[in-house]
Amino acid sequence: MKTRQLGNLTVSEVGMGCMAFSHGYGKIPPEQYSIEAIQNAYQHGCTLFDTAEIYSPNLAGIGHNERIVGKALKDVRKGVALATKLFLGSSEVRSEGSVYRAVRRHLEDSKGAVTGHKVVVKLLSYGDDAHKPEGKITEILGHVNDPGVDILSIVKGFEIPMEFSEKML
Repeated sequence: MKTRQLGNLTVSEVGMGCMAFSHGYGKIPPEQYSIEAIQNAYQHGCTLFDTAEIYSPNLAGIGHNERIVGKALKDVRKGVALATKLFLGSSEVRSEGSVYRAVRRHLEDSKGAVTGHKVVVKLLSYGDDAHKPEGKITEILGHVNDPGVDILSIVKGFEIPMEFSEKML
């Protein structure tokens, strides 16, 4: 497939819009079908994929489409470019004081975490039968396969001190 420059990125001339895997054009396909379709596009040279956190808020909540795309491309993440968008309600912009601050908060809330990372999450609400729990990523510990990440997650989970006083040693 031919490529083009998009700023400092080299991407396939044809990109794949992934919205239909979560909503928009009739019946939503099964997740496995969606993952296979995205992987097939990559195998045929597509390196630009378009998604958004707002696709499918009624299906599986904000971020459903991004999660499908992430699952499909997890093994080739460094070889693709992802274009995503976010939803900003007017009340959110007002509470943040500006569009810039609202966008910045969305970026900071993700902390750069991607599928496969172990993270520390601060629970903001526990949810109930009608609502999922909500949380905010406070720290990325690393990829699940990185050395030491399992131990670090246990240390964080049980709040074990990372440093000890001279008296303790």
